[in-house]
Amino acid sequence: MLEDVFGAVGRFFLHVYKTLLNRHSLFGLLRHILINMTFILIWITTFKNAWRIDASIRPLIDVNYLEEADRRVFDLSFEGIFIQCVVSALGYAWMYALTRRSKLSILAALPPFLLNILYAGTHSLCSALDVFAWLSYGVIHFISPFLAAFWLWLFASPGVVSVFAWSFGIQNCLGIITHLSFPSAAPWYGDQYGYPLPPGNYSMPGSAAGLVRVDAVLGTHIYANAFKASPLVFGAFPSLHGAFSCCCFFFIARYSRKGSFMLGFYVLWQWFSTMYLRHHWRIDLLGGLLYSAFAFSFFYRSLGRIDRAYATGVSGGNGWQRLFEGTRLQFWFDHRPEKGYMAVMESSENGESGRTSIEVVMRERSEGDLEAAWVEDLGATWKTREPRVSPV
Repeated sequence: MLEDVFGAVGRFFLHVYKTLLNRHSLFGLLRHILINMTFILIWITTFKNAWRIDASIRPLIDVNYLEEADRRVFDLSFEGIFIQCVVSALGYAWMYALTRRSKLSILAALPPFLLNILYAGTHSLCSALDVFAWLSYGVIHFISPFLAAFWLWLFASPGVVSVFAWSFGIQNCLGIITHLSFPSAAPWYGDQYGYPLPPGNYSMPGSAAGLVRVDAVLGTHIYANAFKASPLVFGAFPSLHGAFSCCCFFFIARYSRKGSFMLGFYVLWQWFSTMYLRHHWRIDLLGGLLYSAFAFSFFYRSLGRIDRAYATGVSGGNGWQRLFEGTRLQFWFDHRPEKGYMAVMESSENGESGRTSIEVVMRERSEGDLEAAWVEDLGATWKTREPRVSPV
């Protein structure tokens, strides 16, 4: 009996191991992961060693510009409202250019106004809000990319995790290049050193700002010590905390409607937390969104090709389907293709492609049959499987 249990457990872990390899050798899988993490490793290495750069060759620190720019862009003056409307229109145009979906594009027009609304709620301090902000800024922030990557591996088209890693790494590399070439002060700088702001220098320690209150609640000095020893103190713009959450949102929202609501809330939560804890200005968060949107747009066509390959069955199943292959759970989240037919690709108005059934295509193309649609190149392909011949 005990041997059977150990045997079943062993077979289970062997199956999980083979699923993770996905027809790669162990060396090939590790090489694949390292290649996809190239820009992530460059970003981490650069950040950790930023303190080694000689201050004599680094640019001057501008401690006033971001605060002035933030006030100019987000104040409820004629100029501020005009700039916000321009940014909103650009956001709408960007999303519409990608998706050709007007309702979805409206969401991309909201960030400037949402940042102002969230900022209005950051002035009242209390222990409950301290913990609420800490959970997002100091805990979930660090695990969110791993959770997003795991979810994408399970449920998105095969290959999307690689694109996510490249997009995530590129946005962070662009961010740290900006931090090094345009050093700027966060809101806590004025809180700590007072006004008028004294000139910044690279020997100044970092500050945990509002997270000091969280240390007091938890009875620790974790965040005070960690931020004091930060290798890159003057790196407010863009906010990579904001960029992290936006990157996760873009990818998860593409493949899950429920996930879009959850990650949308997380983005707003992160935006509120960074401002409440005095680590970033509103314009820093808008910059983080811009960097993340740029990286996502750069790989958008690649995602379309990956999705088409998955929809036609060329790239095989996703992680969940491979993990539970041959069981009732295999197609728990994705419908099994119709028997007797290969997957059917149906083009949509927004240029995306998805897996659908023969009945759906026939219903939507009632004016002609599938063969006519294929001949006229209307976007549907129909392939029949060869009948199996039973051995005599």
